[in-house]
Order: sequence, then structure tokens, then C-alpha cells
Amino acid sequence: MKFLNLILVVFLLSFNVIKTHANDNNVDLQYGIDLPLTIQQRYDVEFEQIKNGYATIKPSVGHYQRNPLSKNVDLEMQGNFYQINANVYIGGQKFILQVDTGSTLTAIPLKNCNNCRGERPVYNPEISNSSILIPCSSDHCLGSGSAAPSCRLHQSSKSSCDFVILYGDGSKVRGKIYSDEITMNGVKSIGFFGANVEEVGTFEYPRADGIMGLGRTGNNKNLVPTIFESMVRANSSMKNVFGIYLDYQGQGHLSLGRINPNFYVGEIEYTPVVQNGPFYSIKPTSFRISNTSFLASSLGQVIVDSGTSDIILSGKIYDHLIAFFRRHYCHIDMVCDPISIFTGRACFEREEDFESFPWLHFGFSGGVRIAIPPKNYMIKTQSTQPGVYGYCWGIDRGEDMTILGDVFMRGYYTIFDNEENRVGFAIGKNSKENVGDIDNTDQFDKGFYNSLDGDENGAANSNIGGSISSILLIILVLNLLLIV
Repeated sequence: MKFLNLILVVFLLSFNVIKTHANDNNVDLQYGIDLPLTIQQRYDVEFEQIKNGYATIKPSVGHYQRNPLSKNVDLEMQGNFYQINANVYIGGQKFILQVDTGSTLTAIPLKNCNNCRGERPVYNPEISNSSILIPCSSDHCLGSGSAAPSCRLHQSSKSSCDFVILYGDGSKVRGKIYSDEITMNGVKSIGFFGANVEEVGTFEYPRADGIMGLGRTGNNKNLVPTIFESMVRANSSMKNVFGIYLDYQGQGHLSLGRINPNFYVGEIEYTPVVQNGPFYSIKPTSFRISNTSFLASSLGQVIVDSGTSDIILSGKIYDHLIAFFRRHYCHIDMVCDPISIFTGRACFEREEDFESFPWLHFGFSGGVRIAIPPKNYMIKTQSTQPGVYGYCWGIDRGEDMTILGDVFMRGYYTIFDNEENRVGFAIGKNSKENVGDIDNTDQFDKGFYNSLDGDENGAANSNIGGSISSILLIILVLNLLLIV
């Protein structure tokens, strides 16, 4: 009897130890990098007139939706109002970089770059002791995400590794691949990046000096690893996990190498990444506007992309959305007028003018549910007139795919977990009153989430089981002591 009790104690101890270690893996507080983010408006709009609470935008050209994904989509809309930037040191030189989960290669202007606009920092390899120009023959000469190195077609002993990236706003960068010391908040490692020899169009300027790609490269040996991926490989205590939190005060945080519990409240809900490409593609399971549901499959491929500011809905879902507004909100000016908020020519002057607009409800595989308030998709926008703002439409029409940009992520702490190939969402700290309660299923389609409730009950039962096992463990230990 004593021997059997001892075996049972060992079993229960091992169960509890395994359970504790599994929970500890979710949050690594021992190592990580936290970078402050700034939310930078891409450009100021010019209002023709402001009256009766509404503002009309002066027509202009060149405001296109930036989309560095598999398709080049130029959307002539006034959306795409802001981007998120972070400070990074490359070769000891400071750069302001746009944080972009929709591309992989970090790209900054090289000294003597052709057509690089503005007085902004440029990468000078001559002042760095660790700068290396990667030759075409190197195993590190890999693709940029847009194309493979063209030098491989005419390789010679003197040729360097080249790259080209095309962006959906019509801009293009071309340059050379370097390696150098990358520093983020004091943490250093050697990383690979692109130095632009030529820039065509309005690549990043004047909003940032370059772009920091944080797409998925760990599963693709044909791509230059992201600078974060290189940092993870060089630091065994860092995990290939990062999180982005965008608040409602024009700021945010990028946490690299760990999940930072200071940036969220409640639990993190995860959904798996469903494709092996460089993008964070997740599977939709439901979509609802107010109380009207639509087929989730109509959203097409869904990608989470911090480099796109707006929500870009598939053409079919976007058309349903506009029809919904025109069916239920024509009593509000600028909804059904010829010059409307949807044409990119009109904005609201005050937040209360659109507070009755519907919430957008998304469901994803694994039981994840996200609610987007009108405060997110009606973007507060600075005009060229000092102190004058407008609230402008932040949802665009795509083709057969959906891109969830900064409008979607705002108010949430979004986790990009390349260790477990998943994306997680939690309510951002101090944002609960804006985006609601991610754990409150009353906000969502109860019919769809019946199975989710079962999963939650299962999780609760698991916790109860853990508590029971702990009680049994105590009883058995006492029993052993009495026998002895």
C-alpha cells in the first residue's frame, strides 16, 4: 500500500510540474526587447470646406494604398492615413523604420542613393567596423520577398548580392544586401538587410527613413531572414515571438522576444497561421456587421499586416458593408450623398457624429473573436489647417483577399508567435472601454460560439481537474507520513 501511494504521488507531482512548465512557456519575462512606437500620419489632408459638422476633402492624386503583398493593388482612396514607426540602430547609425509584418526585408537608403528623397539618414558602410557587403556567391544571398537576386543570372566573382522590392503604391527600391550590427534598445546582433541604391516613387519619405520587415522567414530558406529572426538565432534566451500594441493616444509598443504582460489585460486568444508563406495568414470563421452575418469564406485569404493602416476587405464583403450602411444609415449626412465618406472625399468633424455606426465582428479559427468599434475605422486625421481634424473612412475595397491593418489592430495587443505558428489577440492595457471585452460572448454571434463555449468549459474543467489533483496530492502525502 505504501509503495502504491508513493507511485501515485510521483505521478501527480510530474503532472503538476508539466502543467506549470507549459504555462510558463506562454510568457517569458527573462529576456526581451521593448521598443516604443509612434503612430505617424502619412500626410495631411486639405479640406475644401467644413460646415454643419462635415468636411469635404480637396481632390488630389497620388494617395494610394500601400500593399507589399503578393498582389500590387493601387486603390485611389484617401485612406491609409497612418503608419507605425520604431527607432533601430544599424551599423551604429539611427534610423526610423516603419514596422511591417507584411514584408520581410528591412530596407534603408544607402549613401549616394539615386533618387532617395529628402534630408534623411543614409547607411554609410564606411563608418561601421562590422559592415559586410554580401557577395552573390554567398549562402546569405537570398530573396527579398518580391524577387530572387538577379545577380544569380550573371554571377561573377565580383558581383554583389542585389535585391528589388515592388510596393503597391507604385514605389520600388533596388539595392544591395549587407550585414551589420543591429541594435534594438541596447540588444545587439548581426543581421542582414537591404541598402537602397535606387528609390522610385515615395518610398517611406517623409514619414520614416526605411522599413523593418517582420514577415515570416523562418519557414523559408530562400528569403533573407528578418533582422529580428537573426537576433533570435544569435540569442538563445530570446523567442521568435513579438507583439504590437497600438493605443488610442498615437503611441504603442513593439515587444520582441517575449510577451509583455504590461501591455494587455485578460487572456490571449490564439488562432493558427494557416499557410507556410511569408505572411501571417489566418482562417476566418465568421463575420458580422451589427446583427447581420455574412459568409466567412467571402473574406478570402485573411492576412494581418501592420504595414497597411486600413482594413482592406474582399470586394464581395466590402460591397455588403456599403450596402448595409446605405440601408440603415442614410439618415446620417455623407453616407448616401454623392460625395460620401466612402468616396474618400468627405469626413466627419466630430466623433459623436458617427457613434451610432455599427461594430464589426470577426471570428477566427480556434475560437478567437475580435470586435472593431467605429472609433477604429473612422480615423482621426490632421488637416493642413492647424488644429483642424476630420474623422475619415478607414476601410478599403480589395479584390479576393482581406488585409487586417493598423485599424484592426488598434486597441489590441497582437502577438506574432513564430515558435508555435500562430497569431494571438488580447485587449490592450487601458483599451478595454474602447474595444469591449474579448471574453464577453454576448457581443458576438452566440450560435457560432456554442462550440467555443464548450472549449472554454473544457478549459475550466481542466483547471478544476488540476485543483483536484493538487488536493489528492496533499492527502496522499499526509497518508504517507502517517504510515511512516
